[in-house]
Amino acid sequence: MDLKNIVDEYEMILVGVGEAFEEKMDSIKENTKLSGLALDYSRKLYFENNFSRIDEAYEKLSKILENKNYFIVTLSRDDKIYKAQLQNNRIVAPCGTHNALQCEEVCTKDIYPTEDYKEKILKGEDINCPNCGKPLVMNKIGIGKYSEEGYLSQWQLYTKWLQHTLNKKLLILELGVDMKYPSVIRWPFEKTCYINAKAKFFRINDYLYHMTEEIKERGVGVKEDPVEFLRNQIV
Repeated sequence: MDLKNIVDEYEMILVGVGEAFEEKMDSIKENTKLSGLALDYSRKLYFENNFSRIDEAYEKLSKILENKNYFIVTLSRDDKIYKAQLQNNRIVAPCGTHNALQCEEVCTKDIYPTEDYKEKILKGEDINCPNCGKPLVMNKIGIGKYSEEGYLSQWQLYTKWLQHTLNKKLLILELGVDMKYPSVIRWPFEKTCYINAKAKFFRINDYLYHMTEEIKERGVGVKEDPVEFLRNQIV
């Protein structure tokens, strides 16, 4: 499938990036002496400084989407997508990020840039919430209580963009999205396709590639590893 040629036929491109694109933590040779925020920060540094097959896939995606009107919703929390030549103001990561910290107890909506605490983290010092004194943790799903404040402004940009897709020639590209958070990408993308008669849906997944009955006439399910699918594109 020549994705670049397909993309060029559409006015707007909606992309969903799933769990298949998140680097697995067990692939990192971690220092077992680290824990908590220090361990998460070591992962952040690893992700930033190591080029992987996922980075290569993102680079292909950036070339495919170049000069197009697109928006990307990603479930990945490792921030690798921001390393590619994609427009950051066209990406929203509702599951969180390594680039921001939050209060462990979410006593406040305040979000703190991770880099502001870089030196203290590397020294192994405790980083506490300036409001309540509880520890600061990475602002991402899976760490206990999760503050959504970190992505809401970007989500508002996404919803405004999505409103303009109605009656437009829209390509929906879903890459490796599983059923862990179906209400974020999978179900809303299906609904978007259903209500827009000009939309076309491509679902790339190595096992959850089937299309629903309502959109199967305008949907294509591709049984393939989505990372390899992008890596194999010629751009």
